[in-house]
Formats: sequence, structure tokens, C-alpha cells
Amino acid sequence: MPINQNEKSLSEVFKELEQSKNKQVEQYKQKQKVLREIKETEKKKSFVFQVKHRTKKDNLKLIVIVLVICLSISTFSSNYIFAKDLETEPEKTPIGTFEENNDVTDVYEIVSENISTTYQKEVLDIEEEIAFVTEYVDNKNLPKGEEVVEQEGIIGHQIVTYVRSYENDEMVDQVAIGYNITEPPTTKIVQVGTSDVLANYNIHIGDYLYATKDLELKKEANDESDNLITVPNKYDVMTIEVIEENWMKVSFSEQEGYIKVQDLTSETLTPGSSENCRKQKLLDSVNEEMQLNKSSGLLESDFEKVFLDNSSDTNDIFKENYKSFYEIESKYNINGVFVAAIAIHESNWGRSNIASNKKNLFGYGAYDATPYESAVTFDTYAEGIDTVARWLALNYLNESGTVLPNGETATGRYYNGATVKGVNTRYATDKNWSNRVFSLMKDIYNSI
Repeated sequence: MPINQNEKSLSEVFKELEQSKNKQVEQYKQKQKVLREIKETEKKKSFVFQVKHRTKKDNLKLIVIVLVICLSISTFSSNYIFAKDLETEPEKTPIGTFEENNDVTDVYEIVSENISTTYQKEVLDIEEEIAFVTEYVDNKNLPKGEEVVEQEGIIGHQIVTYVRSYENDEMVDQVAIGYNITEPPTTKIVQVGTSDVLANYNIHIGDYLYATKDLELKKEANDESDNLITVPNKYDVMTIEVIEENWMKVSFSEQEGYIKVQDLTSETLTPGSSENCRKQKLLDSVNEEMQLNKSSGLLESDFEKVFLDNSSDTNDIFKENYKSFYEIESKYNINGVFVAAIAIHESNWGRSNIASNKKNLFGYGAYDATPYESAVTFDTYAEGIDTVARWLALNYLNESGTVLPNGETATGRYYNGATVKGVNTRYATDKNWSNRVFSLMKDIYNSI
């Protein structure tokens, strides 16, 4: 930063430069004049003026005294002071003498040192940084006390023109006379949260809250506003904006509207809300018209949970092969719960002879006349699960030409819609087969 921030006009600076130059000329003339006088005085002196303790201030005083002595030396004796009338006054005793001192001061040197001061000025440009400022902005859509940097600050640059003053090559003053900003600084902007709701619920805008009961999504943020859609209990809504700490603008089922904050909860306030929401959505998706040529929505852990300690699975066949029902979903785009329900229905939870002896849970390949003899034998239960899932995906659940995730193309040979009833049309002669399978599907979903 500059030593002196007072600004001066260029005309004032040039005037000071001219004055400095004139001052140096006058000093030079004065020096020459004093030197000449000292030389003449030295010729007339009859004594040596000695000084015991000399400082710079004392030297200046000495110069004045020497000059006075030089001007009046013709009226004084070299050692005594006399009265005006020598005839009437008795001889006087000297009033003072000068003590001899080995440290003799050279008057010429003293004068030279004190009249040789030089003054200079210079004008120069210096590049300097300009600090950025930080601006804090209140934001109701951030949790109270939280800060988010919206824009980083960037230091600017400027060229500052200075006039510097020197005495004997030592800078004694510096004045800024102009500024040229080459790169302005960028303000740092910090958003400061003010929302108690977001802080209490421990969420941010864009996170999800959960309905504590069936709620009506309002068109406006007031109780009298029109209803847009019902948000079922436990379902999640995505937060968009806090409205005066009482209402929350949210998005649900591709619609935006308003719900009272008091009717919503969060994972922090109600642990398990997210998992309850997932399960509720799965249960609500279960119906006789659900499409079976896509994933069930269950996690691998859900399949494990369903068959982990199921009392009906007396031989632990499903417990040991739960993972196979999960893996076929991504391999063939098929609902694994549907395949598991078929296996439970056809094998009576793995207790049939075909299931026990041939590791065939589906009666795959069996004919009504010779079911046991014609049924296919598999090396493992997993092999049988994979085979039947592939067969259903190729022939029953997809239209001809549909490409499966494993790269195969569906024939659609027995396709009558990707529902339980659609599969029943060509899969089983029992017309009630679809109802039994669907009932087992609901049991599995309800067990997660």
C-alpha cells in the first residue's frame, strides 16, 4: 500500500519538481559563497577554535558563531576583550580562555556536510493488487446457519502512479497521483441460510420429505386452495422451496404444489421413513394388471428376508436359492417374485417328488399324462430357475422381436400380455392358476 494516499494533480507535481531543482541550484550557490568566506576568514584567524564535544546540532551553532566572529574579528583581540576607552579603564583580566582539545573540528568539513543536502523527486508506476470484498446474502432455502459460496472472490490489479521525494537518496515521502485499474476484483458472494425448517428437518432443497398421512397437494399455499392430487401416506415428495416457514413447495408425480410443513417428516425426525416409503410404493404397485416383463423392485436383501426363516420352506430350498430369483430379473427383464410364486405353487414349496428328485420346481417339461416321467431333471435348483425364467421371457412375456438384456430375441410364441392372466392363457390349463400365483406374489411382497 502507498505510504501516503493523498492525491495530487500533475501540475502540482511538476511544480514541486521545479521547486526542488531551484532549491538545489540555490544550495550550490550558497555553498560556493560560504566556502569563499571561510577561506578568507581562515587567513585572518590567529587562533584555532577547538570543540570538545561535537554533535550535528552543535556544529550548526558553531557555524553561526564562526561567521559572527569572522565579521567582527577586526574589533577583537585574539585572547582578550577590552572596554571602549583603554586610557580610563584599568587593565582587564581575560574573561575566558579556550581549553585545548586534541579532537580538532574542521570547520570547512562541517560547513560542507551541512550545505550539501540534495533533494530529488521521481514519478513511477507500480502494479498493485486490489483486494476483493465479501458479500453475504440471506437465503431462506438454506438451513439456518449454513453458508454456501455462490461465487468465489478474485483479486484485481491496478497500476498506481506515485511521486516519491528523496533527501540525500533517502525516500522521505510518497504520494499517489493516479490509478489505472487493469483488472477489477470479483466480489465473493456467500449465501447464508435462514430457514429453521430445513435445519430442524436436516434437509436441503431437492431432498425428500415424507407424508405422515394422506395429504392433498394444494395449488396455492393456503388451506382454501384447490387440490391437485393426493399424496398417499408414507410417500415422498421432493422439496422445491420454503414458503414462510409454514408451507413447503414440493413436487409429486410430476406436479408441483404446496403442503403444510407440519404434515411432513424427514429421515432425521422419523428414522426409517425412506425404507417405509419404498416398501409402500412396492405394495401399492402389486395388482393383477402389473407388468411382469420388468423388475419386481425388490432388493437382493428383500428376497433374502422373505425366504430366510419361512416356515413353509421346510427343505430350505428357497432359502438357499433366493439369490437366483433376484439375478434373473436383470438377466431377462422379468419379475423374480412372479417366478418364485410359480415355483412355490407348482412344487408346494419344494416338497413335490419332481422338485425333490429332479430339482425341478416348476414341473418344466411335464405332460398331464406322464408328469413325473416327462419332467426335466436339472443338476441344481438354480439351473432350473434360470431355464424357466429365460423360457418365460422368450415365449410368454414379450412380443416377438423384443431384445432381451442377454442379447436374445423373444419369439412371442405364447404372448397374450405381460400379466399373470395373460401368461395363464397358454401356460396352464387350470383357469384359476393366475389367481393362485398372484395371491402368492402378494404374500411375498407383504413379507419384505
